[in-house]
Amino acid sequence: MHPIKKILWPTDASDSALRALDAAIVMASQFNAKIFALQVVDQIARPNRAGFAGDPIPFDFPLYEQHMAESARTNLQEVLTEKVPSPIKTEVHVELGSPRETIHNFCRTNAIDLIVMATHGRGGMAHLLLGSVAEATIRQSQVPVLVIPWKEAPQGT
Repeated sequence: MHPIKKILWPTDASDSALRALDAAIVMASQFNAKIFALQVVDQIARPNRAGFAGDPIPFDFPLYEQHMAESARTNLQEVLTEKVPSPIKTEVHVELGSPRETIHNFCRTNAIDLIVMATHGRGGMAHLLLGSVAEATIRQSQVPVLVIPWKEAPQGT
């Protein structure tokens, strides 16, 4: 295994993702690595004209997605500024698309050495319907993936 110099922290801005950031910070400190923060903004499905009885309500999908991406970038930068100690270098990335595909492509494009991410702990029907980005990342990844559980284990176990 080669040295860990680039750590990807994919985030959806949830509490569990923030717990994964804590782990990424520890790893970055240990290996003198840079943290790449990545938030993926889902693209909005565009309705086709056949789905409307009359003219569709005018809505600027690209402008809305741009606003969502800018908001995510601002929030992500604030989180990193607040939580990551200054000696650790960070880089913020916000992309439109599918989280599964975007994480996989980002790792290849940026030569990521380690992924540190959270799982939401969905089970049953929610897992079947929504799938698991963490699970898909583990399956597709060519680099190690450290998955932080969605909640802490009870004391004494």
